[in-house]
Amino acid sequence: MISYSLMAWCLTIAGGYLLLLSLLWQWLERLLNITRGIPENLLESMGLGWFVVNFLTELLFFVAIPTLAYSFFYVVLPFDGIRGALAVALLVFILGAVPTIMGLTMRLKLSMPYLLFYLMGFLLKLAGSLFIIGYIYIL
Repeated sequence: MISYSLMAWCLTIAGGYLLLLSLLWQWLERLLNITRGIPENLLESMGLGWFVVNFLTELLFFVAIPTLAYSFFYVVLPFDGIRGALAVALLVFILGAVPTIMGLTMRLKLSMPYLLFYLMGFLLKLAGSLFIIGYIYIL
């Protein structure tokens, strides 16, 4: 049975976590000047519109879809809770993000600190969101 109240809690709390981490990560990126060395014509201007679109995309893929999937399948999954959520996050990270970024480094001459910073942010956002979802469903 799908619990809509648990889904709402997951969306709210994990969405709040994602918003705070996105703001912190953007601040850190500016503070560390992580885009140094990347040509200006390759960089997108990071205004409010860019942040909103990026946040909504991450909210969809890091929070909304995993919440919906977890709410449908948590009854039949062989794992549950925080360890299962972190295992899925690590699997998605290794099978999804890392090959894409590594393939991108072979085709474009991008700054390695920028790519590692991007991957670390991706992992923290994904693992934190799934951690929250897994934790809420074991309550």
